[in-house]
Amino acid sequence: MVTFEIHDKALDGRLLGYLFYYKRSKRFFSELLSDTDEWTCPFIFSGHVKRGNYSIDSIWSGKFVDQRIIPHERQNIGTILRENGLKEYDEFKLLQLSEGRCAQDEIYLVRVPEKDIVKEIADRFNKKVLDVMALKDNKVLVFFKDDKSVILDIGKLCKEDRLYGNILRREEIFRNVRVSPGGNGIEWGEERFISADAIRKEGKTLGISYDDVIGYIKDRILDSAQTAEMLNCSRQYIKQLTDQERLTPVREGANSNTYLKAEVEREG
Repeated sequence: MVTFEIHDKALDGRLLGYLFYYKRSKRFFSELLSDTDEWTCPFIFSGHVKRGNYSIDSIWSGKFVDQRIIPHERQNIGTILRENGLKEYDEFKLLQLSEGRCAQDEIYLVRVPEKDIVKEIADRFNKKVLDVMALKDNKVLVFFKDDKSVILDIGKLCKEDRLYGNILRREEIFRNVRVSPGGNGIEWGEERFISADAIRKEGKTLGISYDDVIGYIKDRILDSAQTAEMLNCSRQYIKQLTDQERLTPVREGANSNTYLKAEVEREG
């Protein structure tokens, strides 16, 4: 993750927030300080701030960046790139060259180490998403970095949004839910994004932590060798039990399957 402070020279260089770039996904996300308002924040974010949203998704953060770099469709873009030592169009590198400056305002960016992020934003990062798991009936189980966990009903939350229609109708697509870069939310592609704040607000809180789940996996999941050892039999016999459907693997592999310890205990 690359971190930029967002400053405004018109406000005596005031720090407005941060722009974060995630190299692997090549996406930007923004976090604004809570003391900014719709008049002092970057104009493109004013609608978000007016609604009390200070965590800006990658689509709007990308639009903010697009305002501050040379447009991709510029007629002489090839020459400009070569003159700046670039082999191809790269938003991140162009943003560094421009320092985030544009003609519409006096905002500029300063690259800083992650350790220099102010406490308010660091605390906000501790409330980002750690992991997500798809459940039945269009629900997801979401774990946060501060040990909070919730179940969120995506079918209820997004039933009126046409973007989610195909996802809610097809389980194989729904199960492809993933954590957004930096834990900023969950998503099924960049356009189908639900922020960490929205998940925390709309989800039903559970009394289970991520460490609880890890502990369960360590204690209650067995591979084929462990299953054979527990039943005091050969791995060939484990295969036979599986073929007879007396044991049902929760995950099948080329050389080993994974079984629930509870099921193996019942067989023993």
